[in-house]
Amino acid sequence: ERLPAPGVTHPPDQAAAPTARLLTDLAREHKVWIVGGSLPELDGDRVYNTCLVLDPRGHIVARHRKVHLFDIDVAATATRPAMKFKESDVLSAGESPTLVKLPWCMMGVGICYDVRFPEYALALRRRGAKLLVYPGAFNMTTGPAHWTVLSRGRANDAQCYVAMVSPSRSADPKDYQAWGHSTLVSPWAEVAVEAEHQPGEWVAEVNLSEVDRIRESVPTSYQKRPDLYVPYADDTAEDEHASSARRKRGRAAR
Repeated sequence: ERLPAPGVTHPPDQAAAPTARLLTDLAREHKVWIVGGSLPELDGDRVYNTCLVLDPRGHIVARHRKVHLFDIDVAATATRPAMKFKESDVLSAGESPTLVKLPWCMMGVGICYDVRFPEYALALRRRGAKLLVYPGAFNMTTGPAHWTVLSRGRANDAQCYVAMVSPSRSADPKDYQAWGHSTLVSPWAEVAVEAEHQPGEWVAEVNLSEVDRIRESVPTSYQKRPDLYVPYADDTAEDEHASSARRKRGRAAR
């Protein structure tokens, strides 16, 4: 879809951006904030995996382009099937973190694979986020093993509420099989709400004073040792595979 830039107040064109138009209409009709996505965004000759944030007027106030692309090659074992994806064959990576000022707090946004990177969650926290939202669609290999672990891990790292939001699982086995299990985790890394894999609606209360209480009780932001971490901040420096990936990404950007 060809999406309007954040801040544009007129509705997206129905033909060029039908999903964005649907989200706009829903936000306006129900007078709610919507974190909607993700959806494929066409910008020039590039395609991004994009999530939109809409306010109760139906205005697009933020656009997150997935910054970490899902390029994996997992070998089969006795307990799991092989799994290979290479999003970078089709998608381009976003280049910036996404923060949205809600009436209640700052919200950080990521998409799916972005949740595997604690540095990203911590960067959002340092910019003021108290709520992190990750729309995602883990598969039946990574989902059972990592979905809850990662959501609780990022909540614990950043001492934020973390919402992991998944599509339901298709009844057609020929379709992509999403793990489902949309989840809200507290800043104490406790699962507050967890869905199953079927469609449904869930409501949960977010107590932002709990974020402040946890951060005061366990003040990790004041106890860091950057004198130890900074020299090794780029822990891929000796990783030949990662260096090659960065070179390819640089060539693609040019």
